[in-house]
Amino acid sequence: MKHYYCSTFSKDYTYKGLLLYNSLEKHDKDFEFFMICLHEEAKDLFEKMNLSHATIISMEEIEKEDKELLAVKNSRNDKEYIWTSKASICLYLFKHFTEINHIVWLDGDTLFLSEPEPIFTEWGDYSITLTEEKWREEHSFLGDTNGVYNTGYMGFKRDDHAMECLHWFREKLIEWCFDKWEHGLWSDQVYANDWTKRFKNVGIIENIGVNLTPYIINYRYKESSIIKSGNDIYINNEKVIFFHYYGFKYYDGNVFDICHYVMNHRDDVLEHLYIPYLHACNGIMDQIKTIDSTFSIEKDSKDHHVRNYFNLQVNLSSEEAYNLCTIISTQHLPQGLALYHSLKKHTPNFRLWICCLDDRTYSLLNKMNLEQVVLITLKNIEGNELLSIKDSRSFDEYSRTLKASFISYVLKNNFTLHSVIYTDADMYFFADVQNLFHELNEQYPVCIVPRKASVEEEKNYGIYDAGLIGFYRNEISFDCLFKWRKDCVNWCFNKVEDGRWADQKYLDQWIHHFPSVKVIETPNTTAGPWIVNENLQVDKLFAFHYSGFVILNQVEFDLCNTNTLNENMINSIYLPYVKAVREEMENIKSLDEQFLGSEYRNKATQKALNHYHVE
Repeated sequence: MKHYYCSTFSKDYTYKGLLLYNSLEKHDKDFEFFMICLHEEAKDLFEKMNLSHATIISMEEIEKEDKELLAVKNSRNDKEYIWTSKASICLYLFKHFTEINHIVWLDGDTLFLSEPEPIFTEWGDYSITLTEEKWREEHSFLGDTNGVYNTGYMGFKRDDHAMECLHWFREKLIEWCFDKWEHGLWSDQVYANDWTKRFKNVGIIENIGVNLTPYIINYRYKESSIIKSGNDIYINNEKVIFFHYYGFKYYDGNVFDICHYVMNHRDDVLEHLYIPYLHACNGIMDQIKTIDSTFSIEKDSKDHHVRNYFNLQVNLSSEEAYNLCTIISTQHLPQGLALYHSLKKHTPNFRLWICCLDDRTYSLLNKMNLEQVVLITLKNIEGNELLSIKDSRSFDEYSRTLKASFISYVLKNNFTLHSVIYTDADMYFFADVQNLFHELNEQYPVCIVPRKASVEEEKNYGIYDAGLIGFYRNEISFDCLFKWRKDCVNWCFNKVEDGRWADQKYLDQWIHHFPSVKVIETPNTTAGPWIVNENLQVDKLFAFHYSGFVILNQVEFDLCNTNTLNENMINSIYLPYVKAVREEMENIKSLDEQFLGSEYRNKATQKALNHYHVE
């Protein structure tokens, strides 16, 4: 039996269309794929690809016969218009291709992983078939808002019941179909909620491997591992027929947004379902370039919110690295570079993930092309929740608010990162960081470091240093980060209030909420300006947190704007750091002559608590 499929592709979805076509060619022995092209560039490319089982049709051909569809085109974005056109396309195909006795609508971001015959066996004599979203009981309300059925798959026979449904569906879609919640609707999906009652002979495909989605795999069957056996993928002992990669975004062949929705993917899902898809994406991109070197849909990820960030190069690297992350703004760029070079000096096999808080920082660091560094922009991690509180905080307060979000962002999908240590940009290392990583494991997945400050300072600012925290990649760490993120989004200000201060006082609660949190008591693991009565020596330190260090201009510094330093600390701890920071200032100046003049200005020296002038 020959199978008939259809889908619509914009220029940006051409690579997904070719991947879907290739998967059909691999798994379906006898099929025809009607590829509807929203843009002429997509049509031209598909025609050049010489697809023997494809019929390529311009959307204009459908619009010539459906003036009502064309009339709403300018009121909808590409995605909304593709949704709007689903029923119109199916009706057009039934009219013009008399050999079709059925049609399967597939969203363009689906991919077959095994032969499709189980779909048609279960379809049987039904006129219409759908697949469920399979919401968990606690998420059942989403059926009303997002739809009971996932219309990335819909099957229609050439009979009266299916035709009645398609004509009704077409009318409703033209009337309203948008990517927003309004009038109890969202996209095209909610319209299908009552089809089993509204229309006759509607069947629901029960096979969980048909139109398997990120939600189903991560929530409904979260306890069921993804298993690969031979060339097939299984979930809950069912073979995956086709997977729906909704929310997937391709950027440059290395950075991907695995799913631009709020959900976390398990490692087995990433390994067996996504990494092969990423390789296939890159393969098809290479093929496209050989056919048409001018065709490009690659985007620079720096300007986009990448919700579920995945770095292919990092996850395929055979070299084990100690991963650290930090947050840097232009104002603290010299300190951040000093941190980087302290790692480079003492830890050969490290990787530093840097969240750049502004475009200038990103541009300068990108020009430097630093080894062992991964750059992330603020836009990458800012979702609606963070943006909603951004204007209520100072720049420094917002930077602190971001910590838990950034650490989670780095750890979440990059499953080869077994652990990560967050360090403030004004931290400086005097030894190999690997010893600190060895403290992190399944038993102790979170490590924090005491500040060893005065009783009054601990009372106001916390017992532990939020400038150096380690996380092992497991559920306890993610639970801890989730709580910290929630707390900081709710309240993170540079003032002592109700037992809170910035992001740091929250750490005092962790050993009570999470018994597996480990406190690193090793002497001199880290120190800071709050330790004012000890004779510290650089050669005995693991790290020093230069909190409160301020660059006033090219030759003047406030070594610490929070605590008065003794002479020993200034000479042994701070002056070497001033030298390191000044070297970084010169490195930056070689790339941007205006950097120092624009970012720093002379300040009255009497305002500096620990003023230092370079002779």
